[in-house]
Amino acid sequence: MRIAHLSDPHFGTEVPEVVAALQAALPVLRPDAIVVSGDITQRARPAEFDAAARFVDSLPPVPKLLVPGNHDLPLFNLPLRLLLPDQGYRRVFGAPEQERHAGPLSFAGFDATLRWRHTRGDLQAAHVQSRMAAVGGGAALRIAVMHQPLHTALEEDRDECLLSAAAIADALAGADTDLVLSGHVHMPLLADTRSVFPRLRRHFVLSGAGTAVSHRIRSGAPNSFNLLDIDENCLRITASLHAFDAAAGRFMPATVRHYQRDADGWRAASPAENLSQL
Repeated sequence: MRIAHLSDPHFGTEVPEVVAALQAALPVLRPDAIVVSGDITQRARPAEFDAAARFVDSLPPVPKLLVPGNHDLPLFNLPLRLLLPDQGYRRVFGAPEQERHAGPLSFAGFDATLRWRHTRGDLQAAHVQSRMAAVGGGAALRIAVMHQPLHTALEEDRDECLLSAAAIADALAGADTDLVLSGHVHMPLLADTRSVFPRLRRHFVLSGAGTAVSHRIRSGAPNSFNLLDIDENCLRITASLHAFDAAAGRFMPATVRHYQRDADGWRAASPAENLSQL
């Protein structure tokens, strides 16, 4: 099974040639599911949501799960932000928390946005654990999707993690979660929780995706997405970062990491393979 993990497209700031390259790449890669982990738009404007919907509809016809990010709440229309913060998102994509199933994989999307905060997000641990337990059922692999991450690649971004990151990690571990997909900081991350949350009863893999198509890239992190391949026994995950190569005009694999499932969860199976220099 293969998951294409996209994040932070920020429609309203999209780069047309990068959009076209992503639309060309995904059918070739043939994902079994597509996830978009928030910041679908730049300013939650109707035209931005409509452009995002057209983009999502253009992708391969497989199960898709989206969650809102902080940019999907109106910033300047304060009454709307306080009273109906997810109105624009709901109009196009429906409920901000949904579930999807693809073969042995179960996905649960979480809305971590906070109307009282501009960038920070949070969740309730009890809500996370109960939803993950319910959506998991007999699934071989349980996957949680949220916008703000539990951990970041760079120390300077740690203030952008979920406010209750440690408690949420405990809740996810308690529900036997295997993968957590997030975005928000535009700096990719492929890791497991062993060094970040060493005391978890069960460890899981963290996939943090960069910005898929926006010009709002950061130094050292071009437009990118993550591809997650799960073997038929759901005992091994191969996670690869695909970065946009401006000279070639296409997305190319840049970094690969391997994870295997042990009795206490997931761990790195081998050193990272750097296929190109980001």
